[in-house]
Amino acid sequence: MDMTKPTAILLILLMTLSGCTSPDSDGSDDDVVEKPLLLISASWAEAVDFSNMDEVVSFSIIVNSSTPDSWIGIPTVLDPNGNVVSDLSWSRGFDSGSLYFEPKMIGNYTVKINLEAGDINREYLVQGGNLTHIIEILPPTEYPAIIVVPTAMIVENPEMILLQGTLKHSSIESCSMVFNYDTYQQFPISLQLSGQWSAIIDASNSQENIIEVIARCGVWSTLSSHQNISLIFMISEMDSDRDGINDELDRCNDGEENSWTSNINTDYDSDGCRDITEDLDDDNDGVNDYQDWCLSVVGWISEQSSDYDMDGCHDLDEDNDDDDDSVIDNTDLCPKGHLGWISTLNNDWDRDGCHDFVEDSNDDQDDYDDINDSCPLGEQMWIADSITDFDQDGCHDAYEDDDDDNDGVNDYNMTGDILDQCPQTPANSFDIDELGCAAFQRDSDEDGINDLLDECEGTPTGLVVNNIGCADLDDDGVFANVDSCPNTPVRWTVDNIGCTVVQLPIPWTVSNSLNGPMQIVPDFTVPTLGSTFYFDEVWTGKDVYLFLFKYTSSSGSSNTNVWGQNPGTLIRNLPDNTHLFYGSFDTSYHSDVIDRRTAVENSLNPSEETKWNDRIHYIDQRASSITGGLGDMISSINNPLYMGIDRFQMARESGSLSSYPSGAIAPLHLAFEPQQWNAEFPVEIRLQDPGIEIITMMDFEYHQGGWQGGYSSKRNVTFPSNLSSYDTLEIYHEHACDERSNRYGKADGSEGGCHEWDFEANLYICDPVNVNSCGTEYVRWITTYGREGRWLTDLTPYLFMIEDNEERQFRYGGANRGSLTISFLLSNWGEGDIADSGEFAFSGGEFDGTYNDESKYDRQFNFTVPSGTTRVEIVATITGHGFNQDNQNCAEFCNHEHHYSMNGYSTAELHPIANSNDGCKQLVSEGVVANQYGSWPYGRAGWCPGQDVKQWRFDISSWSDMSGIGVNNLHYEGLFNGQEYSPSDGVGNGNRNIHAEIWIVYYQ
Repeated sequence: MDMTKPTAILLILLMTLSGCTSPDSDGSDDDVVEKPLLLISASWAEAVDFSNMDEVVSFSIIVNSSTPDSWIGIPTVLDPNGNVVSDLSWSRGFDSGSLYFEPKMIGNYTVKINLEAGDINREYLVQGGNLTHIIEILPPTEYPAIIVVPTAMIVENPEMILLQGTLKHSSIESCSMVFNYDTYQQFPISLQLSGQWSAIIDASNSQENIIEVIARCGVWSTLSSHQNISLIFMISEMDSDRDGINDELDRCNDGEENSWTSNINTDYDSDGCRDITEDLDDDNDGVNDYQDWCLSVVGWISEQSSDYDMDGCHDLDEDNDDDDDSVIDNTDLCPKGHLGWISTLNNDWDRDGCHDFVEDSNDDQDDYDDINDSCPLGEQMWIADSITDFDQDGCHDAYEDDDDDNDGVNDYNMTGDILDQCPQTPANSFDIDELGCAAFQRDSDEDGINDLLDECEGTPTGLVVNNIGCADLDDDGVFANVDSCPNTPVRWTVDNIGCTVVQLPIPWTVSNSLNGPMQIVPDFTVPTLGSTFYFDEVWTGKDVYLFLFKYTSSSGSSNTNVWGQNPGTLIRNLPDNTHLFYGSFDTSYHSDVIDRRTAVENSLNPSEETKWNDRIHYIDQRASSITGGLGDMISSINNPLYMGIDRFQMARESGSLSSYPSGAIAPLHLAFEPQQWNAEFPVEIRLQDPGIEIITMMDFEYHQGGWQGGYSSKRNVTFPSNLSSYDTLEIYHEHACDERSNRYGKADGSEGGCHEWDFEANLYICDPVNVNSCGTEYVRWITTYGREGRWLTDLTPYLFMIEDNEERQFRYGGANRGSLTISFLLSNWGEGDIADSGEFAFSGGEFDGTYNDESKYDRQFNFTVPSGTTRVEIVATITGHGFNQDNQNCAEFCNHEHHYSMNGYSTAELHPIANSNDGCKQLVSEGVVANQYGSWPYGRAGWCPGQDVKQWRFDISSWSDMSGIGVNNLHYEGLFNGQEYSPSDGVGNGNRNIHAEIWIVYYQ
């Protein structure tokens, strides 16, 4: 049998009605175990619309439940008067039920079966409602009465003729009798309950010789029977043939036999005809002797109402096989059935007296009609239930059914090995596997929820799941069944569908025009090879767009070395959310982009082509004629040959493609642009996290820069009164350039756009009392070579430096000009403890062979952990500077090691990217600004151009005496290759500074 899936309604009900567990209102700590909602559905398997009174009627139902064998049925039968019928029989199987009762009145009976959970404490839902059926009870089948009376009477005294006989009927009390004779019309006959009747007639003045006897019987419908009696008036007593029968009564008066006498043995019906030689109907019942199986009581005529098979045997009292099929009436289920056949196994398999081909709808009498019986000639006379016939297919499970649950998996193989691991899978179960188990019988991920109800199959082991089998896979507080963002990062505010702002798309913004970088790009439409690109229609809020245009100058020089680079290599280095456009400013634009398409197709394998097919576009229009947002970008961006649009729909420039140390153009560096736009997205979108409180210090305010008075910019910041409730502090910083543009050369020979060099920039917190003392560094950045930048820096350990409702002054120091935005971002992520206090431990010094000289620098620090402290950390901000100050440039480019030791423990901060030609190039995804106008790819010691300097943190709680009394002695060293660095040009020459700010921070 084919398995069918449950409808979508079932799944919706499971989601909507299954409920959830919650603590009791009394606040008890005991777990409340709530069983899943039980779903029950039922249908009538057998329900007749009509039956007869006094005949047992049966009903059967099929039940499906989400937890097998967990339901009960409560039957109710109402008679036509609305009274409850108490005399009924109800039996329940695994997934079926049967009801029997015998109606005692005619009219409409109402049969109801209500379904409930077997466990009274379990919630349940009856899908489709409980079952109700109306059956009309008709009167029972009744037959005409049989009048037993002699067919002829000799009348010796016409003045008093005694009529008497017997009436046979199943309900004698319903019968009445009359006779018609001459003036006796409809004359009553005295009828006894025994069936005996009699009447007296005076026929002295009548010439008629026929008396009609009429009987009317029936409880529910009146049926009439009649019998005629011939009156033979004795005129003489002549017996011509001397057989003892008067000639007037002798039907064979001229018979051939003359030497015999009529008696019960020779003339059974006393008709004067010798039975053995001349009477063809010895008992005068209308059936010739050669067809007559019974020498019956005289006085009745064989008719089908009294002799169904016309065999001469009175059905009521002498024929035990009324239809002559060789099955006696008391075992014959069709006692007045088909005629003219004899019951054999070939035509009556169950020998029930019903012809299999004509009148038997259940040939093997096994509770299933043949039309629903897969084994119509199977085992006989057995009761089907959930044990003997689980799948209700009419095949006995023990003897003739190879697949007891009809799930397509046989119970055993030829050698008797078990194949079906779930041999009693209910019918129509969903998703049956090769072991014969349905979804509700399996728990593939062993989370306690069966696969049918489990909307999140494959849940990792050990996770807590809800009642539909879904866990909180990303620990964001939202179960997977409603989590639209299943890989939520930590420390972001989650909405009710499990998403954070960093995961949601950016909505389309309507704009009319732009005149430079970092502005919203309006809609545009461009023709492409084989299609048309509509920017607003393609916008998803999650993609970035990179445009590459070919340009040939009037002198014939061209950028084909970049535009025409191997597209396969470029594409493989692009982020997956990139749309790549090829276009051309040249008159040959059409053939240019066709050539690019060919090059792309030749450089990608089939799977790559499929992946990128809808993301690579070939603009079939000369670039200089493009209009709309893209046309505005072309006309307003300094270098329109390579540009893009980021996730915020902002126009973006590309930077320098110079490679180091060669200085040659590196076309592949274009791939860093969309990588940077993606890296900036979480930095910028962080400001939209609803769980973060933002205190802005500078909002796109211009910083003059230089090395004189413009070097510093001071601002006051007021912190909220609930500052101490936050456990996380971040600093957002954007350094925007003039014109929002990269550094570029103007026509007059001056420079526009961004600053030139990669300088240190710092934010200092001023003393709360002496605001002119601003020497405590709070944040450190390294500015870019000629490009803008934006960064997000975690400064959580420095929360202890600011207090509730406090106004503090900060000083920004930096030589590079620009419009600055600096904001403090406060949030709470349940960290458990907060930076409560701290002590400055070590500064850096000259990395010139004297760095660890304790006569010049403190390299040991004693501290006592404050009472109540839960955690102690080393928090270090270290960068090395001093290019071209010694032969090795070691302060800036060596992987110098910063070692800490105390109480037998030690650790070190390393700078592994230092002295690597592409160390910083590898960190574009971590916030390094790409394609700067200088030697940005080189790895430095603790920093990169165009990046914030991250704090290095190390937990030394386990090293420390946490008693609040003992003194801890921390030792610090700066080494190279495990030893004191000795410059080749001599020790103590200076100008090789390691800028180190090292704190001990205490958390409570």
